[in-house]
Amino acid sequence: MEEKKKSAGRQRRSEEIAALKSLFESVQGGVLADYRGLNVEQISDLRRRFRARGVDYKVVKNTLTRIAVGETVYKDLEKLLSGPTGIAFTLGDPIAPAQVAVEFSKEHESLEVKGGFMEGQVLSEAEVREVSQLSGVKELKARFLATLNGPAQKILGVLNAAPQKFLGVLMARADQMEKS
Repeated sequence: MEEKKKSAGRQRRSEEIAALKSLFESVQGGVLADYRGLNVEQISDLRRRFRARGVDYKVVKNTLTRIAVGETVYKDLEKLLSGPTGIAFTLGDPIAPAQVAVEFSKEHESLEVKGGFMEGQVLSEAEVREVSQLSGVKELKARFLATLNGPAQKILGVLNAAPQKFLGVLMARADQMEKS
């Protein structure tokens, strides 16, 4: 009976490690944070903010996470895995976890940003704060489209101006002819 429990525990542990390893191999970016000092309401608010930006947040066991990241490009995250650790990660905008975590930590000093990871690189706490200042993917796409649209709109305005002015001249001439 004892042996079955141990075997089931080992199986569950190896499944968790495999899931974490898969997660770190597929995510675009993330942040590690120490959430000590936050109450349930604050943690719920943090999770809600992450979700709104397409970011998942989970509390992880440091031992299992150390094993999982040891086999990935994020091996250096091992040094950040001490104390209670929550990981915010995304498959989408790699800057979103940093933006939400840094913004939340400014409002609630209890949330300590330990560091992060993005596109194969481990980031220090200071680097996460720098990344949080960058524009997100959506903002960059919007700016790019506006830049592309600008010249076309100007050309269209110039092309429309000539016929409009010509029409104005014709209408003025028609009014003048009616009066005479």
